[in-house]
Amino acid sequence: MQRATLIALFWIAGYGLLGCGSTEEVQEAAMPPPRPPIREEPARMEFQSKTDTVDVMQTGRADSANAPGHEPRIRFMVQIGAYRDPRLAAAVQTLARDRYRMPVLNDFFLKDGLYQIRIGFFETRGAAMEFRARMQKEFQEDYRDAWVVQLRR
Repeated sequence: MQRATLIALFWIAGYGLLGCGSTEEVQEAAMPPPRPPIREEPARMEFQSKTDTVDVMQTGRADSANAPGHEPRIRFMVQIGAYRDPRLAAAVQTLARDRYRMPVLNDFFLKDGLYQIRIGFFETRGAAMEFRARMQKEFQEDYRDAWVVQLRR
């Protein structure tokens, strides 16, 4: 009799387990279906190109740059930064233009992947160095790493 009772218990327990689903099926039924992935479009970057003009003042110097038939040649600029982020480069460019009311170039160099921000057009390295010193005196933290660059001919 004990043997028959044990067999009946195993049979009832086995039959009861057959009716149950797996734990994965129970979890899947209890969880809501997954949401489709959200596709965010990157913000479009728009660039506005502006042309700056340069006022040229004649000085009374009698050097070769002011000799008759000789036009001044712009050879130097002050580079105030180089940035990978075009928005940061544009912000630095705008700030410098507002502060000094001078032409500020924002040139992208594919080789380096950098936006180089340069200000002013100077005929001599000395004039560019003087302007750089003025910038560093007026806005020490902003232009402490500025340097003079010579334009390619």
